[in-house]
Order: sequence, then structure tokens, then C-alpha cells
Amino acid sequence: MDKHVLQNLLLKHKAGECSEEEIAILENWYLQWKPNEELQVPHTAIQKSVDDVWNRIERDSISYNAVKQMWTRIAAAAAILILFGTGIHFYRAKSKVLTPTEISAIMPGGNKAILTLSNGAKVYLADEPSGKTIKQTGVTIIKSTDGEVSYKADATNNDAVAYNTINTPNGGQFQIILPDGSHVWLNAASSIRYPTVFNGSERKVEVTGEVYFEVAKNAQKPFKVKINQGAEVTVLGTHFNINAYTNEPVMQTTLVEGAIRITAGNLSDKLLPGQQANVGHLPSGSVYLNKVEGADIEQVMAWKNNLFSFQDLPFDKAMRQLSRWYDVEVVYQDGVPDTRFGGEMGRDVNFSKVLFFLSKLNIHYRMEQGKRLVITK
Repeated sequence: MDKHVLQNLLLKHKAGECSEEEIAILENWYLQWKPNEELQVPHTAIQKSVDDVWNRIERDSISYNAVKQMWTRIAAAAAILILFGTGIHFYRAKSKVLTPTEISAIMPGGNKAILTLSNGAKVYLADEPSGKTIKQTGVTIIKSTDGEVSYKADATNNDAVAYNTINTPNGGQFQIILPDGSHVWLNAASSIRYPTVFNGSERKVEVTGEVYFEVAKNAQKPFKVKINQGAEVTVLGTHFNINAYTNEPVMQTTLVEGAIRITAGNLSDKLLPGQQANVGHLPSGSVYLNKVEGADIEQVMAWKNNLFSFQDLPFDKAMRQLSRWYDVEVVYQDGVPDTRFGGEMGRDVNFSKVLFFLSKLNIHYRMEQGKRLVITK
């Protein structure tokens, strides 16, 4: 870290003027110098030494190397000062711990996806300019100024059917308007496969991950969604969310508006607004389908509204959401903490904010190379 940046942050912290993200940066910077053992030193016993450091910095008579050496000599004092109020202790990683600069460079996800055309060609949509058009048989694909992709039938449309796929990576999201006018939102690590023309008596697409639909009404052509875990949703025109990540224990379909029918194996049920269907497998391998009344619609729809809603969420479930959005690997060194999340957080904040959020839960962790977050309890 640049010496002037370091000194300014230390002074701001002493004055109680650091933001939450700046506190997180200081915490992770300090992790580079501290001893291996857990830091538990009484604050009163070393306060005078800490004050000496602050006074010398304020007089600007101390060099960066001297600051580093002083911090090394009174590491415990500095740790108490920086970490006071966060309730968190850090351990030095055996592998290389990321620097504050590296941590602050971990950005939130954004609009990025890969469009795979019927001929196998791949289009990296984040790299394409607004207004970009791609011609396929019978249709024109357009990337709008809003960053979404839409399909427009050509005047010479011969009803030839080709299939396209859009995949979002970890740290990606995207929107698409299907050929029938239905709107689709893809969360991170998700996909949708669809025809460029909806021929025949139904409109059918396939999805993985988490996808939200606002289906254009067409009573003559039911809209069907095939889900990666073997379930299928049938609608005429409605709004609903599907969460079908393979690392989640159940597949959830939540109805916001209209009506849908969900089928899984030999089981089938109809959902009304506010209801949720959970599909999973029993130890025997057989499929089950449970309907839940009064689903938390705000929590389900938070991702589409650029939020994380953590209200009473199990720790590992919340961390899976964060892992997909920030493209970070989460490892549990001593098992999953018996802690539940709460509150909301914007999906547009840097990862250092997430670390601060964890510190407020009294979670011990370290951040290693390869964007590897190790939870140590």
C-alpha cells in the first residue's frame, strides 16, 4: 500500500472517520504483518505505545519503513485499535494472503454473458457495442442501449428454427427479450436455450441456474420451461422465478403473478401468486414436490432488484449467493458456522464490503490467492 494512503487511513481511523470499506482495507492490510497467533492483548496495556505511533505520524516525521517496523513491534496494539468494534480475529494464512489492493480489486458482477449461435459461434455480449446486430436465418438479433438482447423477425422469415443459448458466468447477469416478446433475466452462472422462432403449438425453452420470466400472453401457445433437474413449468402468461442451481439442495419455483403448473416426474401441482414449489430428491432417489404458502417474494426477487436479501438466511446459502456474484471460492476450514444472515446489501458494492459484513457477524476468515475465501469460524 502506498505510504501516504496508509498514513491517511490510519489517521482517519484514529479520528473515527473511516468508512466501512476503509476499515476492511486496513484490517486486511494489517494481516500482512501480524504474528501467527490469535491476537488477544489488553487494550490498556499498550495504549501509550499506540499513541506514540499516532503522534509521530501526525507530525509527518516518520517514514513508511519506520511505520512498518513500529507496527511490527507493537502488532498487538495495532490489531486491537484497527479491529476494535468488529469483533473479529484473523489468522495468518499458510498460503499467500491477498493484499488490500488485491482485495479492493474484487468487484461486483455486472452485465456479461456469452451468446452461442446455432452454428456454434460465440458472441461475448459485454464486448459488443450498443446497437450491434447479428443476422440469423429469419431473425435479427439486436443488442439494445439498455444492454439486453432482443430478437426481431425478418420480413422474409421462412419459419426456419434455429436454437441459441445465452450463458452468464460467475459474476455475470443479463436480460433477453425472446422472439415472442417474453422478457427473461438471468442471474450469475445461469443459462437459457431457446428457438429463434416459436413454431408449433407451444413455446419451449430450457434453463439452468436462476432465471426470472415475464411471459408474453398467448393462450394458443402455452409457454413451457424445462429445468435442469427434470422439472417443467407450464404457463400462458405470468411472472415467476426459477432457482435451479445444481449446488442448491432443492429447485425452487416462485410465482409472482398469474398461474403456473409445475411437473416433476409423476408429480404435478398448480401455483398461485405468492406460492412456491420445492423440488428435490429423497435419499431413495425418488422425486418430491412440496408447495409452500406465503413465499418471501421480496427475498426471492432481490437479485433482480440489484440487492442481496439475507433475512434469516442460513450462512452457507448466503455465501453461495455471494460466491456466484463475486466469482469467489468459499472454503470452510472448520465446518459451516452456525450463524444466520440478516438484512440487505446492494449487489453493486465491492468485495471489501462483504468482508466487513462478515466481521460484523464475528466470522473469522482469511482471503487467499485465487480469490479463495477461507472461513475459519
